[in-house]
Amino acid sequence: MKYSAIHTLLLLAALVSIASAGEVGKELLDKIRTDPHVVACTKNREAVADNPYRPLYHFSAPKSLIHDPNGLCQWNGKYHLFYQYLISERGWVMEWGHACSDDLVHWKDLPVGIKRTRKIGNCWSGTTLVEKDRVIAAFFSPGRGGAIATASDPLLLDWKHLPENPVVRSFPGGYRPGDTCIWKGKDGSYYSTVMGGGRSRNSLGAIRSKDLKKWEIVGELFSDKKKLGTGKDLSCPYFLPIGNGKHILFLFSHSTGARGFVGTYDPKNVKFDADYHFRSCFGAYMNASLHAPSATIDDKGRCIVIFNMKEASKKKQEGWDGIMTLPRVYSLAKDNSLSIEPVPELEKIRSDRKTLPKMMLADKKPEKLKDIRGRAVELKVAIAPKDAKEFGLKVFESADGSQYASISYNTAKDTISIDTSKDIRLRGPETAPLKLKEGEALELQIFVDRSVVEVFANGRQAISMRVYPTKADAGGVSLFSTGGDAQLLSLDAWRMRSVWPELVKKH
Repeated sequence: MKYSAIHTLLLLAALVSIASAGEVGKELLDKIRTDPHVVACTKNREAVADNPYRPLYHFSAPKSLIHDPNGLCQWNGKYHLFYQYLISERGWVMEWGHACSDDLVHWKDLPVGIKRTRKIGNCWSGTTLVEKDRVIAAFFSPGRGGAIATASDPLLLDWKHLPENPVVRSFPGGYRPGDTCIWKGKDGSYYSTVMGGGRSRNSLGAIRSKDLKKWEIVGELFSDKKKLGTGKDLSCPYFLPIGNGKHILFLFSHSTGARGFVGTYDPKNVKFDADYHFRSCFGAYMNASLHAPSATIDDKGRCIVIFNMKEASKKKQEGWDGIMTLPRVYSLAKDNSLSIEPVPELEKIRSDRKTLPKMMLADKKPEKLKDIRGRAVELKVAIAPKDAKEFGLKVFESADGSQYASISYNTAKDTISIDTSKDIRLRGPETAPLKLKEGEALELQIFVDRSVVEVFANGRQAISMRVYPTKADAGGVSLFSTGGDAQLLSLDAWRMRSVWPELVKKH
């Protein structure tokens, strides 16, 4: 079969999937089928399919660089993911790339969403607001200001810039346009964020509008002055209700990565009072790490969050650059602490389940799991610490044991880590706090996908890291304990099916 026939079949399969899930007319399908960007994405996905680090079930760059995810939303029964898409290698020329999904698992490339114009220039980070009859996108254009675009067609293909763009410029008090979050108040007004805090950019102002065209400053929404957080910049804000009468503010800072706050929002005075700060990135910044967030509330009431992940600085990929994390559900427990879990829709791509019975993990005697291996797997594991000082799993392990990535819990430090120091080191470990309660087992849900490991621990912590095994046989899994014995309580493993047609035959 010739190359052109392959990519044509892949494109037709994508169109059939899009059409089958809703009322989408022939005109729209033809627009997608012939769109130069969609055709180029499909060709490039096929061209880079042999890359061993191309994930099977994560969203990966169709071509060129993908950067911040933007405007995640649900419209007309579908989830829409936009992202910073580098359209030119000459300079930081950005537009909003676009993909959609019926289930947050299988994604389809769509034509470029929000495009740059001569008047507005580059389309950088921002958010969306879904209304009954349209979706509003608010975003930042460097050197120009804040801009608004709207779309109301079934697949959000036809975005129209407001003629008045840019509609947001500087305001009294030193507030100026920046990465934008938009929401609607019960008073019917639109609200949006602007940057404050001078060079540190560590405060967010709130502005208000009745018509999206004329905006007025309300005052300071929130400031991070190290009382609870880091005192760093508040970029890529997503401000959403999360239950228990609380709001969550997701952020990205240019020296610490993804983070956020949980607290109480006073809509009358347009003030957010943080109860606590949380981190989402715990290690190296901009190096094999989690980067910026995009979040939305779906029709099930879930707070869905996706982050982009950067390639390792020494492992840039030819023909593509960057992936997205698996979608996560953030919620609050009864005590208002944060709960973090992968979306359950991922269960539909599980196959070939294998289980292990209880067993003791003896001190310094690793247990290789002969029947469980692979570079695209999900593992659900429960381990009782007993008297071990450190215990966990190794993934991406070579047959001779010289190469692996470890996922471990340190009982003295109350931390969970991903460490690639064994023969595939590209940066230091990713280590996050996680205190187990008295008698509580460590419960891990681990997703391994060719060049990424995501770990969800006890429903209240998550860590992620890019991993690049170099040995052909580095797909083993083993259990270990040091400084004492631990006990495996349960282990379930699944091979994960590819969600990308061009990678099915490579699996």
